Amino acid sequence: MRYLDIYKQMGLDDTNDVFTYFIDTLRYTNRTFEFYVDWGKVFLNVENIEIDLNILNYLIGKKDIKTELYKLIEKYPQIVSVIPILIAIRKKEIEVLTNFKTTDWEYKTFSFKKKSKYQPEEIDSIVEFTDKVGLLKLLENRQIKNLVDYAVGLEVGIGTNGRKNRGGKIMEEIIEWHVSSLSSKLGLDYIPQATKKKIKHKWNIDLPIDKNSRQYDFAILSKNKKLVLIETNFFSGGGSKLKSVAGEFLSLNDFLKNQDIIDKFIWVTDGIGWITARFPLEETFYNNDFIINTKMIFDGVLEEIINY
Repeated sequence: MRYLDIYKQMGLDDTNDVFTYFIDTLRYTNRTFEFYVDWGKVFLNVENIEIDLNILNYLIGKKDIKTELYKLIEKYPQIVSVIPILIAIRKKEIEVLTNFKTTDWEYKTFSFKKKSKYQPEEIDSIVEFTDKVGLLKLLENRQIKNLVDYAVGLEVGIGTNGRKNRGGKIMEEIIEWHVSSLSSKLGLDYIPQATKKKIKHKWNIDLPIDKNSRQYDFAILSKNKKLVLIETNFFSGGGSKLKSVAGEFLSLNDFLKNQDIIDKFIWVTDGIGWITARFPLEETFYNNDFIINTKMIFDGVLEEIINY
């Protein structure tokens, strides 16, 4: 790593002090209110199937509900594709283990692909699935009172799978707030989500590409007309993945430092997950020139690196 003048001002006497400071100031979480639910996506997904859900609302409270669903599919075949969503599945074909008491387990595949008309045996299969997963019983007993409202709740639950991506996006937004303000202060230009094509179009610079053809979170055009590349991420939890992440950024740094057009590569990473992968991170920390966390940005380290 490069020991900067600002580290001395921070009371960090050597590179070991800098690494210790990095570890000691890792943030617990970067989860803002927006992390938990993407309401826009929830209601867009429900709006796309709202008519079909309202047709299925007809089944609520019906006694001979399997017969009623059969007739409903005959009249409104478009409702079939909505059924998997009602059990939080987006696939159009679902395979179910129906018998595990034989040497070769027996399976049955249920299809919910859109058709203008379904054959009687296909409708029987769809009704069987909807009944056996327990959905028809809930409707018959009025335990679900409105499928549109029910679908909103499902989408909120399904949307938890996207929290990892939202966490990454939030970290990018946090760092862009700093990059934008520093670029303005220093009279520099920057590109978010910087690809080879964007950089070539805006600055007529050919970005060197490694084997992954990477898109960088930010690219800044330095005063010497070279590229300052920034990658950012946040890890609240630990795990074996972090060792490979540290190795990936070590290799990326080694690739970029041999490229004449690259002025600096900065890795901004944070999160107490790194405490569980301290040793692989430490190796990368001492190998790479610039690895900082968000606390160090507030200390003025990012500005000094860009000006370095």
